[in-house]
Amino acid sequence: MSKLISATYHPNIEVAEFICEDGRHLLRSGGTLPWRINNPGDLTARMVDGVPAPKKAKGYVGFATTKSGRTFLIFPDEDSGRTELKANLKRLHGNRTIPEAIPVYAPKGENNTEKYTDDLLRTSGIPADRKLSECTDAELEKIVDSISEIEGYHAKPETRKETWVVVSTINATNGSQPLPDTEIILQKGGREEKVKSDATGRFPLVIHPSDKAAVHVKVTDPKTREPVTVGTIQGDTGQDFNLLAKFRKWKGVAGSEKINSSMPGQKKPMSYVVQPGDSLGKIAKLYRTSVAAIKDGNGLSSDRIYPGEVLLIGGSGEEPGAAQSASISSVSKAAPSSTPPVPKPRPRAAPPAAPIPSSTQPSDSERSKEGTGRVLALINPVAGRAPWMPIAIAEAKLRAGETEGTLQNKINYHVEINDGLKSLSGNSNAWCAAFVNWCLSRAGYPIDNASYPNHRIAKARANGFYRVDGPKDKSEETAPTIRNPLFVELGKPVYGAIAMVTSRGDRGHHVGFVYAKSGSKDLILLGGNQNQRINFSSFKIGVAESYETKDERGKTIKHRGTANYLKYFVPVSYYEQSTKDLINPGLEKMDAAELNELMGIENEKDGPTNTR
Repeated sequence: MSKLISATYHPNIEVAEFICEDGRHLLRSGGTLPWRINNPGDLTARMVDGVPAPKKAKGYVGFATTKSGRTFLIFPDEDSGRTELKANLKRLHGNRTIPEAIPVYAPKGENNTEKYTDDLLRTSGIPADRKLSECTDAELEKIVDSISEIEGYHAKPETRKETWVVVSTINATNGSQPLPDTEIILQKGGREEKVKSDATGRFPLVIHPSDKAAVHVKVTDPKTREPVTVGTIQGDTGQDFNLLAKFRKWKGVAGSEKINSSMPGQKKPMSYVVQPGDSLGKIAKLYRTSVAAIKDGNGLSSDRIYPGEVLLIGGSGEEPGAAQSASISSVSKAAPSSTPPVPKPRPRAAPPAAPIPSSTQPSDSERSKEGTGRVLALINPVAGRAPWMPIAIAEAKLRAGETEGTLQNKINYHVEINDGLKSLSGNSNAWCAAFVNWCLSRAGYPIDNASYPNHRIAKARANGFYRVDGPKDKSEETAPTIRNPLFVELGKPVYGAIAMVTSRGDRGHHVGFVYAKSGSKDLILLGGNQNQRINFSSFKIGVAESYETKDERGKTIKHRGTANYLKYFVPVSYYEQSTKDLINPGLEKMDAAELNELMGIENEKDGPTNTR
């Protein structure tokens, strides 16, 4: 039988759903809760800040929160549940007898403790004065058998039902970001069902019909108001689909405030996110304004701009040609002069008040009446690249190179993403992954595999973008790892990709966002925990041996090699956009020290980047 690797519970319909390593799903209904979740001892999960966080429990593959609000462990099979029950009894109650242990194990508020104790002593045959640590394995098995019977594991066998199904997943995306609250229609035979995506852009799982019939996926065309089929799900193998919301129905402004409209009173300042290859000249031409006006409105002393920066643009009110995304080219340079100007730190802008999902939006964006704060209408229909980058850059400017010792008094990225760590300082509290996840979450991307074991601490670890802990069964000495389903690996770097500094053992130990090239063998990453601060730093793309060169005087200079190399990832809902980014990655040659200086980020001047 294939291994069950994760599970969840649907309390409203009382169904346990297990995911198999081959992609199939097992649905368990009927019987009793202990049977549905393979938990013969009714073991509950340790909770921290309202989130299940077992400390020593092993072998579980998910959590079941019931209508009563209690959260139980889900095990892949009965043997795993029994093994953890025995371990729990030894670990927590070894120095107690059965009469001493049961009031703690099954407290009065939830059980008839006296009856529970009497039934357990009677059915197990264990003397009342014997401590559990003194019991043999055979006696412990009897105790486990009795607890299983008392908890009702074997009750109602005639109502039990197990159903193996093939399922597919659908994610709503605009090509770069997840889209919550998107509605689709699923047609199965003559029946249609409307479903909506959740906050992470995910729709409910689509079960493949047992008769192998097709499931047609439809959306409503906003012009004709008629359903239009956009895809079909069928076959014996489940798949993941991204639904590009070509027919997305936006509520609210609906185009009445298009940029550069000639209508009076429509000259509101616009927030524009600089894209790779942009120049002030291109932006000014696109929005019928002048380079001088943009510079004056943003306090720029030169024509230099950088990807991810946010500019305010007033616009002239004249009607331009069709808006296009800027082509990828080198960053604009100031006009040459006989004496190069001395770079000065740029004014540090505060981070955006809300994630910027497009390269352009009104500075006072329309908000939903429901109070969710979601932008209802986007001015530029072409989504910007890597929407998390303006957030990361604004945060870097705001923090201005402040080191972690004082930075954590203002913001603690571990606490912000709830990964379980409490400090930015210390060798065991590296915060590069927490910073990356914080930027992604601010941009609306999911970062937490909530049903996975150790999912909280995975958010704090660089390797968590690549692999996360999987469940462990009895036959395995160590817990297996699985690929993180929230992220997709790319074959080469693109602007905004998550770069993982990886050792020869294929394990990541630092992450940051790809920003630019630094020569032919290095990339500049924007990240946290780089010299204990947020900054731009250079990292080797691949493994490099140490080598020597000579300076003009013939003195030997030794260059250190590295055993590290970079892997690249993007959120799964950004995958469609990333395939376009790979054609032209948007990475220009820049200098990390100059970037830090121009953006007002203080940094250590010499030496390699310290990431702990």
